[in-house]
Amino acid sequence: MLRLLYVLLPLLCWAFLVRTRVVGAAVLALLAGLAVALVGLQQEWYSTRAAAEFEAGYPLLSGLVVLAGALTERRLRGPRPKKESGTPVGGAAVALTVHALVGVAIGFAYRGLAYDAFLPSATEVSLPPGLTVEHDDDGYCGSNFCARTLTVGSTTGLPPAEVAARLRAALAEDGWSPGRRNLLHRRHGWLLDRRVAELGLTETTHGVELELSGSDLSDTLARP
Repeated sequence: MLRLLYVLLPLLCWAFLVRTRVVGAAVLALLAGLAVALVGLQQEWYSTRAAAEFEAGYPLLSGLVVLAGALTERRLRGPRPKKESGTPVGGAAVALTVHALVGVAIGFAYRGLAYDAFLPSATEVSLPPGLTVEHDDDGYCGSNFCARTLTVGSTTGLPPAEVAARLRAALAEDGWSPGRRNLLHRRHGWLLDRRVAELGLTETTHGVELELSGSDLSDTLARP
């Protein structure tokens, strides 16, 4: 419920403030786009290394959109009548300010407390054209790590060795680099989330298996 409120609060505030059809519809479309992008990120419809930054910055982005809409409508229609300038404006301002503070708290939490193991999304692996995920076991978690296994094959009948070669080239271009235990490593996040994703690649007779894991940060830093 709180997560839903976090997503919908800017749209609810704008519903109380809107005064014109054109500006109202434009602002609503922008806010809805931001909300859908946030929900898509939470539901793993897509992935980005700036996920923590977007989740923490969502209140600021949506608040700026609401502010820009309110100022544009003020320029078009003038100041609100006194009978309309009390509760809706003040209430929305308070709600958006609290919303922004929650976003700041989320940012600090990611920066200082994001140590736990995480289950990487399958979308973290960008496949080159002609390759496809044939199986995803949806993952599991242990005491200090989470992992999922993907089986990647070719849509054009390439042998496993060629699939593996194309995968390694694509992964290198996408920022994955060799690390400890003969695994490929890449930072999971951008600025706030410092955890590291690991990837192991194994050729099989049916294709290429990728084991994608996310250990907790202390475990990642401790192991050689």
